[in-house]
Amino acid sequence: MRLRRKNAGGHIYKGLTRQAIRGNNLIFYTEFNILKAKNHTRGYKMLDAMRRSARSLGMKFVLMLIVLTFVFMGAGSFMSRSPGEIATVNDEPITIEEFQRTYADIIENLRRQFGGNIDDEFLRMINVERQALDSLIDKKLLLQVADEKSLSVPDEALVDAIARMPAFQTAGRFDQEKYNLLLRQNRLSPKQFETLHKETILARQVQNFIVNTVAVSETEARAWFEWENTKIDVEYVTFSPEDFQDIEVSDDDIAAYYEENKEKYRNPASIKARYIRFDSEKFVSAARVSDEEIATFYARNESEYKTPETATASHILIRMPENPDPEMIEEKRGKAFEIYEKAISGEDFSELARTYSDCPSSEDGGRLGSFSRQDMVAPFSEKVFSLEPGEIGEPVRTRFGWHVIRLEDYQPASVKPLASVENDIRKQLARQKAGDIAYERAMEMYDISFDGDDLLENAERFGYEVETTDFFTRAEGPENIEQSTVFANKAFDLPIGQISDILTINGAYYLLQPMEIKEAAIPDLSAVKADVKKDVAEEKQIRAAQDAAKTFLENAREDGAFIDAAQNAGRTIASTDFFTRNDQIPGVGQAPEFVKAAFDIREINGIHDSVINIADRFFVIRLAGQKVPEESEFEEKKDRIKTRMVARKQQETFENWMAALRKNSEIQISDRFAQQFN
Repeated sequence: MRLRRKNAGGHIYKGLTRQAIRGNNLIFYTEFNILKAKNHTRGYKMLDAMRRSARSLGMKFVLMLIVLTFVFMGAGSFMSRSPGEIATVNDEPITIEEFQRTYADIIENLRRQFGGNIDDEFLRMINVERQALDSLIDKKLLLQVADEKSLSVPDEALVDAIARMPAFQTAGRFDQEKYNLLLRQNRLSPKQFETLHKETILARQVQNFIVNTVAVSETEARAWFEWENTKIDVEYVTFSPEDFQDIEVSDDDIAAYYEENKEKYRNPASIKARYIRFDSEKFVSAARVSDEEIATFYARNESEYKTPETATASHILIRMPENPDPEMIEEKRGKAFEIYEKAISGEDFSELARTYSDCPSSEDGGRLGSFSRQDMVAPFSEKVFSLEPGEIGEPVRTRFGWHVIRLEDYQPASVKPLASVENDIRKQLARQKAGDIAYERAMEMYDISFDGDDLLENAERFGYEVETTDFFTRAEGPENIEQSTVFANKAFDLPIGQISDILTINGAYYLLQPMEIKEAAIPDLSAVKADVKKDVAEEKQIRAAQDAAKTFLENAREDGAFIDAAQNAGRTIASTDFFTRNDQIPGVGQAPEFVKAAFDIREINGIHDSVINIADRFFVIRLAGQKVPEESEFEEKKDRIKTRMVARKQQETFENWMAALRKNSEIQISDRFAQQFN
């Protein structure tokens, strides 16, 4: 990679690329290292002094100006930066607008994938910012290659590709209104979307250009198939520490072990704190909700009280495969109409369903129960909701086949009246208000409590209960507090005697004050002697098991002595039965070291030349049998194997090519943006 810096403060980075294909979208993820910028220390003391002075009108005005400045200037948030370049790829800029859209797309995909159950901590953990930037960098590189190779997407090909996207179709045909609606919902104009999709197609063309020459020979495929499907049977003898209970531990052993491993017994720092908990449930009775507030909430959230129209129907399905030929379509259509004629002539619909339907509902006479329009595929719903109760509709085709449908019942859409949900709304608003009151009470206490005995005195004055914890560590936190590690981290981050700002845990608000700390320390041997003795004994047991296994291996190496050695050692020989390289081994579990050692043995009855240690259990193993897959098995699966191997080789080829492309490209990230990753 050529390192060049056009502007002051440009960060250069490089790394390896990993790609993933999601549906029709090609998304590239890159692992890379960013050169770290120095972190600025925070002015805790200054901010603390400002908070303590905030009761004056002048200081409150200053704080308000600071807050407004942060809001409008976007301090601390890359998402609110002013438009500009955040990076360049071979002198081509990546703009903040491009980054914001890519970032938002990734977030939306995550929300769909995880059902909206994502939070800031999860987003930080998977580093969405870096994923978004990686995706844009790879996209720029691919489009540059497409331009160099004069690749293009004709307008008619682009139109056809968009028209074939299921998201824009209704009943299998492109729907212009649906297209425009979905683009508006995603804040895209048709021109913007078409440009983006053209770029996606070009990126895919470049990928195809790179990997289309990849091939897998039959020899390669057969070798891989044999490697993956060969099975072996292994006999083994196990030596476990718990088998060696006759272990002596002297005081000298204990003292020596303690001296060598003192840090192992270090007690972590622990702290004691007192706190006030402001629980919203305690303020529900104080929350007053007016009829006007209930009416306003109902009006603003009317959609929540709507019940969609529903239909209750039965059907008879004449199933077809996904891509039937015209002859089959016509044949199944004719059968569906024959059944339809029987149904409208008075034959029992339920019996017809039991006789002719290919749907599992046939056992129940074709009954589907009640459903809304959105619950069924569009052609089915359109037909059902066009019928009158008791009416049987002409056959309709969906991707599942032909349906003969009878509407049993229809319920129009409705809205629950205010009177029926008034009490629920009142309770909901009361809980919301109770939460606000709890926060206000916590804030009032916070504003008048600084340190020392302020918390105790003010709590007594206003009738709040102050609770005191036992000593707790940062890792475990105090008992009887939900998310106790959140509480513990806050307590350990404060100086002794200082009162915290408001801490929110599971909807309750806390003010806490650390009172006493016990620093981390190594205890005297006398205090931990029992623990040390136990550790020494366990270590001696492990050593005894390992030594016994080594002795057994030496004795078993003599020709034909495996069985004799086991008998002499009073050990039982166990067998794995046949397993492949990817199987979990009965009696052993998931043990890659065991598998590798076993497949390294070349001869039947051969013994592996070293003891295998798996979680302090020691194994001596012998190859008892081997089964190589038959040629007929390979011939049966050959095409699928080659397809899988080609896909894997294509992925490796493309990743290597992308890594080389990055290495030979000039990629710069601005200092201001790079700091977001620190």
